[in-house]
Amino acid sequence: MEAEVNEINNTTYPSDRTLALTVRKLVHLVTGLLLLLLSYFIERDVLLVLIIAGSIIAFVTFRFKSWQLVHKTESKSLGTLFYPLGILLSFLLLLDLPLYYFQTALMVLTLSDPLANLSGKINTGNITFRPGSDKKSLFGLMAYSLSNLIVLAVFLPQALFADVFFVLAVLLLAACFELVSWRGSDNLSIPVGLALFFIFQHTQQPDFLFVCGVLMVVIAGTYLLNKLKLLTRSGSLAAAALGFYLALVAGWNWLLPVLFFFVSSVVFTRINPMRSKKKKPSGARNGWQVLANILWALLSSMLFLATTNERFIFLFIASVAAVTADTWASEVGPLFNKQSFSVADWKMYRAGTTGGISFGGTLAALAGAFLVSAGAYYLFFQTWNPTDIGILTLAAFLACFADTFLGAFVEEKLRQSAFFRKQQKQDSLAPNDLINLAGSFTAWVFFLVLYVLVS
Repeated sequence: MEAEVNEINNTTYPSDRTLALTVRKLVHLVTGLLLLLLSYFIERDVLLVLIIAGSIIAFVTFRFKSWQLVHKTESKSLGTLFYPLGILLSFLLLLDLPLYYFQTALMVLTLSDPLANLSGKINTGNITFRPGSDKKSLFGLMAYSLSNLIVLAVFLPQALFADVFFVLAVLLLAACFELVSWRGSDNLSIPVGLALFFIFQHTQQPDFLFVCGVLMVVIAGTYLLNKLKLLTRSGSLAAAALGFYLALVAGWNWLLPVLFFFVSSVVFTRINPMRSKKKKPSGARNGWQVLANILWALLSSMLFLATTNERFIFLFIASVAAVTADTWASEVGPLFNKQSFSVADWKMYRAGTTGGISFGGTLAALAGAFLVSAGAYYLFFQTWNPTDIGILTLAAFLACFADTFLGAFVEEKLRQSAFFRKQQKQDSLAPNDLINLAGSFTAWVFFLVLYVLVS
């Protein structure tokens, strides 16, 4: 969905652009209203077949020149592919829930788009901004939110709509899903995001006053992290999604260790003496860096929620302790040692060199691994088990060294590859991201090996 003025391929004339945009919006509007009508009269299995068929047609015809009037309103837009995919995934997610959830998500996608787009074209007094890669506007967002409020009033049961904080949470989430669009990806994020939230609401029955509070904190934090240049736009959005998931879905036990890692990393990065000696200050972390540091911990929490297997708690703690140890070693080491020992050629180099080991950095890594392991263990089990904490600390500490060896022997080879030579943008995937991802994964391996040996 675009609550803004679209940027069209320069080779397209204005009249053609207007026609293409009009056709696309009409197709989406008619398709959504037709699916809504059919949902009242045919079985869900039949409706699912029709949605799948429509999705296949959209993907097959995307490259056909004769269908470009339907598909192309921007040179790089993938909105007409995200649209059927979003409807299909939301229908599958909500298949076993009351039908009004799907109808609500469908109408938020179908009806709010034209209104937002029309309002986004108003020039007088309007403000445009770009929270994602797609341009948005203030008037478009206002029209979008007002339309969503009407949709909620029409399609949701009165008992749900009467919950002011539930409605506010839905409106805030829908706005976020729309704002972070990338090449029309809000056609996917809106229906799928709302479907996941409806599942969360239907199964968990949370306190929506608390949910609204978390949402507002996350939104404000996202803005500040980017404004203070601690994270790039993609990094702040990734951190926002992670914070929302950990606070509301996983719980505080899972959030606090990650929060400790992030805050301590920011503090130590800021006081790192090597940072001020660089020609350019250290850049803000992007989305790939956030993901590389937290992917295995995130996966651990999801696997625990799905299985309730206690071992995934240990893997989560080991993952967070490992990335904390690695970051502390890199950022705190130069505070105590001006030089480090390179494992690549056994020579001394300036502190902070990739693949370098220093006495101060080693102590910092051990301290970070222990503090996260002990603190997180107590959060989950309300006690301290010296054996378990020792295994977690050692696994994280060894993972930190694994990251160092990978950095020394693999990172430069990745950097010289054809793929990474092309990655020049700030938000691009970097060799160090893959090293961090592989290094933190070894925390799982070391923990499982040590756990088996000790048992």
